[in-house]
Amino acid sequence: MRIADTSFLYSLFSETDEHHTKAVAEAGKTRALSIPPEILSETISLIHRRQGFQAAMLAGEWIRSQAGIEICAAPRPIIENTWKIFAAGNGRLSYPDSAVIAHCRALNARPLTFDETILDFMGRRPKT
Repeated sequence: MRIADTSFLYSLFSETDEHHTKAVAEAGKTRALSIPPEILSETISLIHRRQGFQAAMLAGEWIRSQAGIEICAAPRPIIENTWKIFAAGNGRLSYPDSAVIAHCRALNARPLTFDETILDFMGRRPKT
């Protein structure tokens, strides 16, 4: 199981993104993918803003149609941990990035991201 971040998902849907080829390759290798609701919202909003409504609709429909992708509301402990991680980040992490980290920790999963901040923060494993 991998936890998707907006940086990965946006790259997957943007052919002009510098990480597009790598995102497509990673998507092909990943059998089970979980997308926190915060990340789905952030991704669809970003695509909408940068590429337009139709592109956002197509991306959302594709995500929703994939059997190997899970989007579900987080249980209370993950929500609480997201807030603790966000606070511990002291401004270095966005709330959605904190959600990715909280999901990774709860599910013992690795993030699927090109965001160096998430990767750095996961390596430091601050106490929460």
